[in-house]
Amino acid sequence: MNRIRVLPEILANKIAAGEIVERPASVVKELLENSIDAHAHAISVTVVSGGKRLIQVLDDGDGMSQDDAILAFEHHATSKLQTAEDLGAIATLGFRGEALPSIASVSRLTLKTRQACQESLPGSEVEIQGGVMRSVKPVSWDRGTEITVRDLFFNVPARRKFLRSHDTELGHIARLVTHYALAHPEIRFTLKSDGREMIDAVAVKTVAERIYQIFGEGFLENLVELNGQAGLVKMHGYSSRPHEQRTTPYSQFFYVNRRMVRDKVVTSAIRQAYRNCIPASAYPVVILFLELPFDEVDVNAHPAKTEIRFRDQSAVHSLILNTIQRSLVGTASIPAYEHRSMAPVMAPDAHSGAGLPETGDNRFDFTPPAASPNPFQRAFNYPFREIAGGEVHGIQDHSLLRIMPEMLLGSAQEGRSAFQAGAVRILGQLQESYIVACDSQGLLIIDQHVAHERILYEKLASATQNNAVETQGLLVPVSLELPPHQAALLARMMPELNRNGFQVEHFGGTSVLIRSVPAIASESDCRKLISEILEGLEKEDRTLDVDRIRDRIAVTTACRGAIKVNMPLTMEKMEWLLDQLALTRIPTNCPHGRPIILRFSMYEIQRNFGRI
Repeated sequence: MNRIRVLPEILANKIAAGEIVERPASVVKELLENSIDAHAHAISVTVVSGGKRLIQVLDDGDGMSQDDAILAFEHHATSKLQTAEDLGAIATLGFRGEALPSIASVSRLTLKTRQACQESLPGSEVEIQGGVMRSVKPVSWDRGTEITVRDLFFNVPARRKFLRSHDTELGHIARLVTHYALAHPEIRFTLKSDGREMIDAVAVKTVAERIYQIFGEGFLENLVELNGQAGLVKMHGYSSRPHEQRTTPYSQFFYVNRRMVRDKVVTSAIRQAYRNCIPASAYPVVILFLELPFDEVDVNAHPAKTEIRFRDQSAVHSLILNTIQRSLVGTASIPAYEHRSMAPVMAPDAHSGAGLPETGDNRFDFTPPAASPNPFQRAFNYPFREIAGGEVHGIQDHSLLRIMPEMLLGSAQEGRSAFQAGAVRILGQLQESYIVACDSQGLLIIDQHVAHERILYEKLASATQNNAVETQGLLVPVSLELPPHQAALLARMMPELNRNGFQVEHFGGTSVLIRSVPAIASESDCRKLISEILEGLEKEDRTLDVDRIRDRIAVTTACRGAIKVNMPLTMEKMEWLLDQLALTRIPTNCPHGRPIILRFSMYEIQRNFGRI
C-alpha cells in the first residue's frame, strides 16, 4: 500500500493558511496591503474581541468585477505578477495570490465590492465558509471593497486556543495599523474596537504630520530627523534622542519602499549607532524609511512578506549607521524624567560605586509633559518607561523635587544644546562625587565618573583608529589564569587587544601574561580589566565584528581608568574635566548610555521655592 498520498484540498489550504495567518493581526495586514495596492484613499478597520470574533476592512479603492471577486479566492490568482521576470522587481505590497484563499479557509468570510469604472453595474457579494464558496450574488454597493472575516480559526481549534487575550491581540492590530498609517500619510486610516474609536488619522502631506496625529505633540519634539543617501539607496525618517528609551522594540518602525519589514541588517545598524548612547537593554525610537530600486531588494523571502534580502547589505548597513550617528552627534540630549515619588532602590555600579536604579520600585516617568497617555498609546508600551508599583498622582511634598524636561541640558526645548565649559562657573563638589556648577540658565550637576569616562572613551577610540594608543609597560608582568572558554576567546581577540594598547601573551595552558596596558588604565587592576573585557565580549553576539570588539575594549578600559566617585577633586582638576568634556562628540551621555549632566533652570528653582 502506498504511504505517500496527496492531501485533500481543504486540509492543504489550512496548512497554507498556517504560514500566512498566525493571528488576527495577520489578517488585518493582508487586507490592508490589498487596500493600499488598490489605490484606496481611506481605509477603515473594525474589530470585535481583538479580531477573534470579527475583522472588517473597508476601502474606497479600485474594487473588483464579479469575475475577479470569485477568482481572487483561487490559490496563486493575482493581478500583480504576469511573468517570472516580474518577481525580481516587485512594486506592490501583495503579489502571491495566497492571502485571500488562506484567510477564507479558516474563517467565515464575506466580500462586497464594485469596480470603480463600472458605475452602471451593481456590486458583487461573495460568501465563503471554511474555504467553501457558499454564495455569489449582486448587491447594491458603492465604489471599493469591504471584507468581513468572522470567527477566525473556527474550524482549526488547535490554532484558536493559542490566541492571546483580547487586549493582546488588539495591541498587535493597533501596532500594525500604525505601521501602515506612518508609511502612507496620504491615506486616511481609522481603527475601531468594540465600538470604540482608537485611531482616526486623516490624510496629511508629511510623515511628521502623521507622527503628530498618532503619538501627540510631545513625541515628535523628542526625535531627530534623518536624511542620507549612498548610491542608489536613500533613507529618511526620525530617531530618538538618547534619553528616549523603550523597554521593548515595539517603538521601531522599518520600511523598505514603504513596505513594513523586519530585517537584521537594519536592526544591527541601529543598535550599533546607539551602542554608546543608551544602555544595551534599552531600545531607541526609530521610524526609518529606505528607498531603493525594486530589483535591489528581494521581498519574496518569507511567507508573511515581512523579511527581505538586500542585494548590497553592507551599503544599507553603513548608510543607516552613519546617518544616525551623524544626527546624534548633532544633538546633545539628557534623559528627561520626572521624579514622582520616593527615591528608587539603588544598586551599586561595579566600576564607579555610584547607585543605579533597579527595577521594581523605580518611579521615574519618561512621559513627555505634552503627551497624555491613552489606551492606544499604552498598547505601544507608552509612556517611555512604565511606572512600577502603581501610578502616583501629584506631588504633595516639596522635598520630592520634580525634574522636568526643560531642566535638562540638551532637552528638546533647547534644540542643539552643546555643553560649553567656558560659560560655566564651578561652585564645588557634592559628596566628592558630583561637580556642582552654574551658568546663565541655572544650576548644573555633573557626574564626575561618567564625564571622565566619556572623555577617555573618545580619546581611546580615536587613538585606536589612528594606531596611536599610548601604552604603559608594567615593571613586573602580571599573570592571569583564565577559564577555558575565555582563553579561547582571548586567542581571537589578541590582535585587537594589542591594537588597543595591551600586550598580552600566552603563558602555558590557560594562563596569560600581561606586559603592558593603555596609559589611561595604568592605575587600574589589569587582571580585572582583562577579565571584564572578555566577559563583555562573551555577552555580545557570537559573530563579533572588528568595530564591536574595539568598542567593547574601549568602553571597558575607559570605565576602569576614569575618575571614581568619592574622590575629592581640586578646582583645577574640575575645570580641566569640564574643558575636556566640552570637546567630546557627545558630552551628555557616557558610553554606557547614562546621563552626565542635569540642569535645574532658574524658572524651576524659583517655582519650587514658591516665588513664581
